[in-house]
Amino acid sequence: MKKDTQNASKERKTNLGNNISKPALIKKPSHKWIYLLLTLYCIILYANTIPNDFSLDDELVTWNNPLVAQGIKAIPKIFASPYVEVSGNAGTLLFGYRPIAKATYAIEHTLTGGSPHFSHFINLLLYIATALLLYRILERLFKKLHFAFPLAATLIFLAHPTHTEIVASLKNREELLAFLGALGGLWYFLHYSESSRPRHLLYALLCFFLGYLSKSSVMPFLAIYPLTLWMFTEMEKRKIILIAVLSFGVLLIAQLGPAFFLPDTIRPNAFIENPLFFEKNILRRAATGFTGLLHYLKLMIWPHPLLFYYGYDTFPVTGWSNAKAILSFVLHLLIFCVAVFNFKKRPILAFGILLYLIGIAMYSNILVPVVGIVGDRFTYVASVGFSIAMAWIIFSIVRIKPEELKPITTIPFKAVTLLSLLLIPYTIQTIARNKDWKNLETLYKADIDYLPRSVKANTQYAGNLLYNTYQAKQAAQRPPKREIIDEMIRHYQLSLQLLPTYYDALNGLGTVYSTLLGEHRKAIPYFEAAIRSDTNNVAGYINLAYVYRQLKNNHQSRYYYHKVLQIDSTKVKAYFKLAEIYFEEGNMDEAVKLNLLATRFDPYTDVPYLNIGNYHLLSKDTLGAVEWYEKAAEKQPNHELSMKLYMHYTQKGDAAKAAYYKKMAEETKNVVTVPAQ
Repeated sequence: MKKDTQNASKERKTNLGNNISKPALIKKPSHKWIYLLLTLYCIILYANTIPNDFSLDDELVTWNNPLVAQGIKAIPKIFASPYVEVSGNAGTLLFGYRPIAKATYAIEHTLTGGSPHFSHFINLLLYIATALLLYRILERLFKKLHFAFPLAATLIFLAHPTHTEIVASLKNREELLAFLGALGGLWYFLHYSESSRPRHLLYALLCFFLGYLSKSSVMPFLAIYPLTLWMFTEMEKRKIILIAVLSFGVLLIAQLGPAFFLPDTIRPNAFIENPLFFEKNILRRAATGFTGLLHYLKLMIWPHPLLFYYGYDTFPVTGWSNAKAILSFVLHLLIFCVAVFNFKKRPILAFGILLYLIGIAMYSNILVPVVGIVGDRFTYVASVGFSIAMAWIIFSIVRIKPEELKPITTIPFKAVTLLSLLLIPYTIQTIARNKDWKNLETLYKADIDYLPRSVKANTQYAGNLLYNTYQAKQAAQRPPKREIIDEMIRHYQLSLQLLPTYYDALNGLGTVYSTLLGEHRKAIPYFEAAIRSDTNNVAGYINLAYVYRQLKNNHQSRYYYHKVLQIDSTKVKAYFKLAEIYFEEGNMDEAVKLNLLATRFDPYTDVPYLNIGNYHLLSKDTLGAVEWYEKAAEKQPNHELSMKLYMHYTQKGDAAKAAYYKKMAEETKNVVTVPAQ
C-alpha cells in the first residue's frame, strides 16, 4: 500500500513536472550576488523610512507603551499580558495576544531608549530577511526553472506599494514577524519533504507557532502548506495530511493556550469599524464582502490610493443587486476557474492564483467580519500569489519559457523591459508613500481627502488637530488659528453627516466649541447628544459639568459630576471638582469628605490634602491649613510646599521643623510631580 502511495505521488509530480520543465543545465550566478541584489533593492525601497518618527497605533507596541518602556526586564510580563490593555473614559479594553513584536521593542528600548529610527532600521532588516527567504523558497519550488523566474516574482513582491503599511509602520512589525515565521515553517517543511528528519518537522512547527504569536495573519498557511507540498514535492499524501493536522494543532495551542493565564477579553465590536458585525443576513454579508475583494484585486493591479483606515461607510452594506458585488463575484469565479483548468497544464499560474485567493479569503468579511472592513496590510500574504502570477504572465507575454533560458545574459530584453515597467512605478510609489508615514500628522494629511466616507478616519483626523491645537494653545498662551479650527469642525461635521450618533465626533465637536472657542452654550447640544449616544462614556458628562461650571451654573455642573461618579467611582478629578463646588457654596464638610473619598482610589496623591489645606487657609484657619499641608508633604514631597512649610516654621521659631522642611525642599528642588488624573 505504501509503495502504491509513493508511486502515485511520483506520478503526480511527474505530470506536473512535465508541464513545468525538464531539468536543464543552467548557469546561475552565486547566491551571494542575488542576495546582494535583493538587499540593495529593499534598501532602495525602504531606507527613507529610517528618519521617520512614530505614527498610527505605534503606542500599542512601542511609543509611550508603559510595559515596553521597562525594557528587557518586562519581557516575562509581556508574554503574560494581553496585546491591548488600556482604560479610559470609554471603559477598559483587554484583548489579543501578540507578545513577539512587543518583546523586540522592549529589547530595543533597553538598547536605544526607544528610538523610532532604530526601530525603523530593524523593520528594514526584517524585510530584507523576508526577501532572502522568500527567494530561496520560490527557487526551491521552481527548481526546474531559470532563476530569473523566482527572482522576478520576489522583486514584484518586494516592490508592491501595499507593503508600505507593514514596513513603514512600527505597529505592523507584527505582520513582518508573522509572515517571516510562516515562511520559516514552509522552508523547513520543504526540508522535511526531502529528509523526513523529525527535527525539520519540529523546526517548521516552531516557526509557525512563533509566527502565530506575532499575529494570527499566518492562518492562511494552514492551507498554503499542504497545497505547496502537494504540488511541488514528492511527499506522500498521508504525510501532507499529518503536517496539516499538526499545523492546525499548533494553531489551537497558540490560540487557546493564552486563555489559561490571560484575563477575559473585553473588545466590543464597533459599528464604525465594520457594520457587518451586526449584519445577520449572510447574503448581504457575502455581497458586501465581494465589494471588498474587488478593492483588493484593484489594489494589486493599481495600488492607489493607499489609505491608513477605511471602516464605515467606505464600503456600504449592500445586496446582490450591487454591480460591484456581481462584477467581483464573476471575476473571482473566473480567476478560480483559470486556476482549476490550468492546474496540470500551467501549474505555476494555478499555484499563484490559488495562493492569492487563499491569502485574501481570510479578509473577505463573509464568514468573519474584519475590523476596518478592508486594509492595505491585509494583502501581504496574498501578494505572494499575485507576484508569482504576474511573473508568469510577463514571461508568457514575451513568449518565453523560463526553463529554456540558460545563462543570465540570455534573458530577453523584452522580459526585462516588461518587468521594469511594473517595478519602476511600484518603486516610485513605495518610496513616496513611505514619506506619508513620517508621523501621524503627515499620514492623516496625505490620506484624508481620499476618505470622504470614512467616519472614523475623519474623526481621528479632526481629533488629532484638536489635540495638537490645544497643546499649542496651552504652551503659547495664544488663541489658535481660525482656519485650523474650521478644518476640525468641517471633518467632525463630515463624520456626523455619515453617522449622526457617533459619540467621538459629537464629543469632539463640543470640545472644539467649549475649549478652543469658549462658546459654551453652543457646545452643550453636542455633549448632550454624545451622552445619549453612549450613556456609559464619562467624557461627555465631564465636559457637560465643565461647561456648566464655566456658565456659573453650579447646580447642573454638580449634577453631571455626580453622574460621572455613578458611572465610574474611580474618577479622582471628579471628586476634586465636585468638592470645589461644595466649598464655594459654603459646605466645607462635604468638600473635605469628597477629597478624602478620592484617596481610596489614589492613595499616593497629595492633591486631597492640599485641597483641604487650602480650604482651611481660605477660611483663615492657618493652623488647620498647616496640618493638612504637612500630610500632603508626607504623601508627595515637593519643593514649593516644603519651602512654604519651612518659612512658616521659621516665623514660628520652630527650628527643628524648619530645618526638616528646608532639607525636604532641597531634596525635591528638581523633582517633577505628576498631577492626579
